[in-house]
Amino acid sequence: MLSWNPQQFTREAKKEGCSQPLINAAIQTASLIKKVDIGLPVIFTLSHLAQITDTPLVKLGAYSRRTSKNSYRVFRLKKADRRKFRVICVPEPTLMHVQRWLAQNVFQTRAAAPHQASYAYYSDPRRGLLNAAKQHAGCLWLIKMDIQNFFGSIMEPQVYKVFRDLGYGALLSFQLARICTYVGDKPSPRRKKSYGIPNSYCENLGYLPQGAPTSPALANLTTRLLDSELEKLAQENGWRYSRYADDIAFSTTQTINREVAKSLVFLVREKLINFGFTPNDTKTVISPPGARRIVLGLLVDGPYPRLTNDFRNNLDTHLYALLSKKIGVKKHQEKRGFDSVTGMRRHIMGLLAHAHSIDREYSRKCYEKFNKIIW
Repeated sequence: MLSWNPQQFTREAKKEGCSQPLINAAIQTASLIKKVDIGLPVIFTLSHLAQITDTPLVKLGAYSRRTSKNSYRVFRLKKADRRKFRVICVPEPTLMHVQRWLAQNVFQTRAAAPHQASYAYYSDPRRGLLNAAKQHAGCLWLIKMDIQNFFGSIMEPQVYKVFRDLGYGALLSFQLARICTYVGDKPSPRRKKSYGIPNSYCENLGYLPQGAPTSPALANLTTRLLDSELEKLAQENGWRYSRYADDIAFSTTQTINREVAKSLVFLVREKLINFGFTPNDTKTVISPPGARRIVLGLLVDGPYPRLTNDFRNNLDTHLYALLSKKIGVKKHQEKRGFDSVTGMRRHIMGLLAHAHSIDREYSRKCYEKFNKIIW
């Protein structure tokens, strides 16, 4: 059961023949979790988690000892730059089930809320891509930076600390950190002991897998202190700060010069490196007054974020070609390099949904055209 009632627990534990000292210890454990957040589920042990999630304990044990084979299906997706790939790690069904349970029951509580400057991966109407861009609307200067290999830079010990901070016991936090991380193929010099836990030794250190349901929330939680320090740095220098996953933005309405902006970039780089991240310097952009200032694909040089002309032109071209008698669905699919008509249709529906979230009037006209397409 997810709801926690000490009296009911005591009655049922006594029926099962548990001793009073054991019952008292369990209640104390539960109180530490509930003290952090009354909404957090009480989990005593890995066995208890197996019972709650209706998962075989032997499987959870294998995940936590790193003895489970083929826990993830790993594949690569092409990025916008066709020469680069994003590695996706999809958990096998049982592991996916447990991670989804943790994502829904642990990471949607108030205690698991990200820093106020973090706008991705949290169910809150004040978050999201549009609200992140709004923070910089009307700016004069804009700095954009990117964290290289964001998920892969967040390691098992940081995940362990998240669970400990949520009130869970040391052993369980260790096991949960193992369940939520993926072991790569590079040995880590930091892992040379088993922490006194039988069969727990693993030569490689786990990291957050991109594709696991728990990774987005854990990424936000492990970077709360970083967000706090970067926001403080921004405020002290008259800037605004936001982070959307690995995309960092700073903006100001001050009249400054490029040297001031470059000095802030230097300080931010130092902070990122100190927290174990690698700045992707090729994506660092300083946009002064007069230049296009774009945050997360939206123009922010005015009072409200707007769709770019590039985005509009791309969507308009799709719709024109698909409605054209000379081009049509099949020719357009082949020309644009889509693997299937279904894939192309889903892609365009995604563009329409994005347009709708930013500009309702423009998207209404686009939907009217889309609905006329004969697929």
